[in-house]
Amino acid sequence: MQPTTILLVDDHALVRQGIRLLLEEESNLEVVGEAESGDEAVPLAVRLQPDIILMDVHMPKGTDGIVATRHIRETVPASRVLMLTMFDDEPHIERMLSAGASGVLFKHDSSDQIIEAIRAILASPSIPYLPARIPLDTKTRILQRLQTQKHARSLLSPRETEVLTLIARGYTNKEVADRLHISIKTVEAHRAHIVARIQARSRADLIQYAASQHLI
Repeated sequence: MQPTTILLVDDHALVRQGIRLLLEEESNLEVVGEAESGDEAVPLAVRLQPDIILMDVHMPKGTDGIVATRHIRETVPASRVLMLTMFDDEPHIERMLSAGASGVLFKHDSSDQIIEAIRAILASPSIPYLPARIPLDTKTRILQRLQTQKHARSLLSPRETEVLTLIARGYTNKEVADRLHISIKTVEAHRAHIVARIQARSRADLIQYAASQHLI
């Protein structure tokens, strides 16, 4: 049986070393790579195609863990991301799961919970892993909102979602076209369809919708 491959992403070398030592005690887990930033993590994930990525949320260099997770889920959908964070507030947890994380762990949780979380994600990848100490009513609210967001996003195609995200981030139609390697007319067509689908009346409406879907 092939071991589960894991990529570690954290800006602190000592943290990565500690997690590596913990995981290497498990015969069926193999750390295949390390990255110290989101910018390093994305191309490394594409190259290594790991089963699980342990991703720190807050990294000072370049892309943070949430943005990196979104990129990884778009480019390496088979890889599952388990996010590590210091913050346990509800909006923060929701942002991580909305970005595509398959689970969330807090840095002050026990080391055994990392193994538990990895096994839970492998066993049920479609069910987000949340630590047991999060109250059930909080978990329920978060998962219900995620379902609502998923339904809302289904209104748009993946390409339209990309266009909306860039528009909401302030890109012009030409900049969107250049970034996505499509024509300006195609961008305009996508934009018109987005406006019609979500019934937006202004750019502010587009930004508000994108924010509600955690695209920005």
